Amino acid sequence: MSNKAITDAVSQLKLEHIRLCEELERVDLALSALGSLDGRGNAKPGRKAKPAVAAVAAVKGKRKISPAARKKMSEAARARWAARKDKTSQK
Repeated sequence: MSNKAITDAVSQLKLEHIRLCEELERVDLALSALGSLDGRGNAKPGRKAKPAVAAVAAVKGKRKISPAARKKMSEAARARWAARKDKTSQK
């Protein structure tokens, strides 16, 4: 198999995973609703919608942070560490 074919197969499997997680979420919601009708309160299903969110993020890829934003974050981190160092040296 070529790299493109493998990449396409992986993408299709990820999409199928997302679809199944969404379907499982609907089933969990139905179980919760039915569980609350029988007087036992909300039935808490074992899985939640988080795997679908993680799978969507995996399909979309990593977020890109601009160099300016990265620099701003770095400066803020340095400022936090400097403030923390000042507090510990004053004790």
